[in-house]
Amino acid sequence: MTIFLKSTTPEPQADQMERPQGIELSRSYMNKPLSGIQKSLTALLLSAVSMSILANTKTESTKKDDTRWYQADMIVFLNEQSMNGSEKWPAITPHSLPANSIKLKSYDPSGTHKESSSDLTSFLDQPDKKTSIDLERDAFVSLPYQSHLLQKEGNTLSRNGSYRILEQKAWLMPIKEGESTVPVRIRSYNTQSRMPSMLEGTITVSSSRFLHVNANFWYSELAWEGLANNMGSLSPSASSPEQKPMVDKELQLVTTPGGQPMRISRNFQLNESRRIRNSKQVQYLDSPVIGVLFKLTPYERPDKELLPEMTPDSEEKSPELGILPGIINQEG
Repeated sequence: MTIFLKSTTPEPQADQMERPQGIELSRSYMNKPLSGIQKSLTALLLSAVSMSILANTKTESTKKDDTRWYQADMIVFLNEQSMNGSEKWPAITPHSLPANSIKLKSYDPSGTHKESSSDLTSFLDQPDKKTSIDLERDAFVSLPYQSHLLQKEGNTLSRNGSYRILEQKAWLMPIKEGESTVPVRIRSYNTQSRMPSMLEGTITVSSSRFLHVNANFWYSELAWEGLANNMGSLSPSASSPEQKPMVDKELQLVTTPGGQPMRISRNFQLNESRRIRNSKQVQYLDSPVIGVLFKLTPYERPDKELLPEMTPDSEEKSPELGILPGIINQEG
């Protein structure tokens, strides 16, 4: 038992008070050699700290690689009823495509788009092309028609006399959270019909909590007439060999794939965005002149390239055409 006696000496000042004995004991205790148990506890503590650091590092690494793959399907179509003059078109407006836009790579060396089973067959029959393009793993490659997921919608539009399909494409692409994909450039000409036309524009997909798609397209009607009068002489005259040809600055000209200049008689722009709430739904972006159907489907990209199976010539089989293996089932 401890007895406390009241001291008659004056109490020391704050700066003269002795420090608690516990601190002195802790310091002296810390100076003593560690026992085996203490060493084990210290090792466990350091191990726990190391594991926490590794876990945080893995978490950050996972966040940085938050990338998912999708198959994008798109149909751009024309409303034929807008051609009868009832729809008032705006004045011709010059436009340009984004500098960072890219064109889809073609799997067909000829560059033509044929909706037949021979397209993919001819591609697989060319060994030099197999190593350059992988339809199941490469991004921004124009997929064959047999892999398109909007075939039903395209057939419905084709059977309806009020609409005409201008372009139909499908491709694979990675989308990273918080970023936008590069704009995919779409351009097609129709110079063989009674009403020559041109379609050009971009499709961009972004991911910021939700997926969004932006379609920015220009549909232009083209004409041959009036070029000579508006462009003047295309070669210097004999009297003034240094004279440059006169070109109307307000004349909007385009050059067809064949190298022939044509005049834009009128054009119309569609520039709309949609939030993709459900990957099973087809997004519809419309205007009085052109419309866009767009579908974004989750895709499981193979990690490794699959080697082709070697079979004898007598047992060689034709490739099976259809939906890419990585497409996630959207039924139900």
